[in-house]
Amino acid sequence: MDTQSLTQSNISLLNNNQAGWNSFLAVLDSVDKVNEKFMFPRKTHTIILVACTKGSLELGYDMTTVKLIPCSILVLLPGHLVRKFTPSDDFEGMLISAAISNFTNMLPLMSRILVCMYYYKDNPIIQLDATEFETLVLFTNLLKHKLPKSDNHFDSLVVAKLCEGVFCETLNNYSKRIQGSINTQCSRADTLFFKFIVEVENNFKRERSVKFYADRLGVSAKHLSAVVKEISNRPPSDWIDYYVLNEIRRLLETTDLSINQISGMMGFVNQSFFGKYFKSRMNMSPLAFRNKAYSMEF
Repeated sequence: MDTQSLTQSNISLLNNNQAGWNSFLAVLDSVDKVNEKFMFPRKTHTIILVACTKGSLELGYDMTTVKLIPCSILVLLPGHLVRKFTPSDDFEGMLISAAISNFTNMLPLMSRILVCMYYYKDNPIIQLDATEFETLVLFTNLLKHKLPKSDNHFDSLVVAKLCEGVFCETLNNYSKRIQGSINTQCSRADTLFFKFIVEVENNFKRERSVKFYADRLGVSAKHLSAVVKEISNRPPSDWIDYYVLNEIRRLLETTDLSINQISGMMGFVNQSFFGKYFKSRMNMSPLAFRNKAYSMEF
């Protein structure tokens, strides 16, 4: 594994005139650059991935302090208070900071992200084997290499996909360590919420009724609504709309399908009802949204 590239004193960021990526994505590979970029303590507003190649790193967040050793990684979601970042004298590693907006195209992966978030909330560090860590390094080096060169539309798309690749690979490493034990590790409410998200992922193109999902899970709609709201601070209808709207937006932005075809694919009884559903939630018609998306591309 080529670890030298992880210790160069550089920071891979875009300039202000390069698609605005510098506000949303950073790949830091030296302690000096981490300290330069971030002032501690600080509240996290991005997803943070930290990997240790050599030495060790103590990271204090909220009321917890954790220690990374070689081939270990840590992921923190937005909302944590990072109190300290204390590397050993021989520490080598990397830190990636990415805005949530970079991952809008990663659905339907939400259930896996949520499972990992709850399963690892008490200790988010995992130990990778040599092959897993080498793969992560390769992804990161590609991202670091491409990021400063992202000065046009297609370069930006490459950066976005590489960023997704880094975090999908990381999510894969976290997920496979759970191996189905989520039901014994989480509360009944957590488990019901995870199962609800999976059901939505599998059925959102056809079903938008909370009662449908409650029936699938063998509980009342009232109970499901209460549990989902308690766990996620959002009602189940919001989660259903989230999946439906994300898919509609993807189809409008990236395909040449007609509005009527998209309406049928998404299980709406007719195009008129489809239009009313979309406009009530997006404050514009599907056609206006598509035209706006096209105008921003060119």
